[in-house]
Amino acid sequence: MTSLYRVTLLGAAVNVFLAFFKILAGWWGQSQAVLADGLHSLSDLATDFLALLGLRYGSAPPDECHPYGHRRIETLSAVVIGLLLAATGFGLIAKALLSLKACQPRSPLPLWVLIPPALSLGVKEALYRLTLRVGLKAGSPAVVANAHHHRSDALSSIPALLGASLAAWRSELAFFDPVGSIVVSLFILKAAWGIIRPGVMELCDGVEASEARKIREEVLKIQGVRDAHRVRARKHAGHTLVDLHIQVDPELSVREGHRISEKVKKTLLSRHRQVIDVVVHLEPYEGSSPEASPSPDRQEDEGGDERPSDRPSARS
Repeated sequence: MTSLYRVTLLGAAVNVFLAFFKILAGWWGQSQAVLADGLHSLSDLATDFLALLGLRYGSAPPDECHPYGHRRIETLSAVVIGLLLAATGFGLIAKALLSLKACQPRSPLPLWVLIPPALSLGVKEALYRLTLRVGLKAGSPAVVANAHHHRSDALSSIPALLGASLAAWRSELAFFDPVGSIVVSLFILKAAWGIIRPGVMELCDGVEASEARKIREEVLKIQGVRDAHRVRARKHAGHTLVDLHIQVDPELSVREGHRISEKVKKTLLSRHRQVIDVVVHLEPYEGSSPEASPSPDRQEDEGGDERPSDRPSARS
């Protein structure tokens, strides 16, 4: 946890310096691309604080109201980071389009305006690699999202640098400056989508279907497991929670059945680094999967009539 705080605070310090350096240079040198790059770095600073917030409250231990812990606060922070990125990107595009519409002849940009984006390109790429390594090692989605924000800031300096360079070379190429701002914004929007999509999927208990299929295939290879069904997985702050039903020989003792279920749990935990908890339901093997049988709440008699239930029926 200490390493997560340190790398996030380091990123915040770097973003403070680069943001104001690029904003001042873009404003003083009248470069919209460099100014947009500076605003992107300023949004990076906001995401650093959001990441710190997620780390602070997401690391709280489980309690009576939150038996699975508070780590989804990190996921929520990551989604907020993505939304902030998207808003910044759309705002910069709108401003650049207005500038292109009202573009007028102007003198070339000063060459010194190229220094901030050139410096940012190298510094933020190094910061991205460091933050991503620490975030992946600790399994922190908020820090990983922050790392990708560093990468988007590094990449955004390329079109900003190119657009400002062309505008500094020839006055008739001044339109490349707002064009560079638009390209920067597209990088920002791409990074935003990459952060928002997995975060929203996790908050909605979504998971890739292939992951559940792979888990079932591995469980079926374990000695003593006759069948497996109702394999479900859901994400939890970058990790995976699994619950499944396994069927074993009905003549086994309770102790032996429990041993098999423990073996299933240990196998999944050892083979999947992202899996942090497995709940195994033990059932006797009857030769047919319950998935093909009527639901326990709706049993049918031999005549096909449905037995009345005391549970109120749900209507769509």
